[in-house]
Amino acid sequence: MSMTTYIGLNFAVKLNEFYTEDEVEIDYVFSDEENRNVVKQKHFTTPYIYEVFEKGHPIWQMNKYQKTHSPHNYEKSKKTFLYLCQLLKELLPQGDYCEIYICWLGEEDEEREEVLKIDLNNLQIETDIYEKCFIRIEN
Repeated sequence: MSMTTYIGLNFAVKLNEFYTEDEVEIDYVFSDEENRNVVKQKHFTTPYIYEVFEKGHPIWQMNKYQKTHSPHNYEKSKKTFLYLCQLLKELLPQGDYCEIYICWLGEEDEEREEVLKIDLNNLQIETDIYEKCFIRIEN
């Protein structure tokens, strides 16, 4: 099984056709249309569902447990999260938002365990992100 970071947007994005060296990309990685439809119906209000392809370190490991037991991995996850926030700051129009849901592939219909709200204009990075976490990111 794979951990999947879904992202919902209010507009369509062009997917990368070729591999890039970017820390984060918005694309389709592990899921199929059925998985994405479950996330859309259960968790999202946005019409366009993709995945966040994290090439650095998964953002779901940016939490207190990792900070204590694996500070190096926590810092790598934090770097990936900050890169994602910068990408979203450029991508989202002012006043718009996106939604992120992180879960194991095949567990899209399970209940959320955590709900976070992040304002890109007042970014607070001292947050815990685990699996089954729903994040609303506003610009």
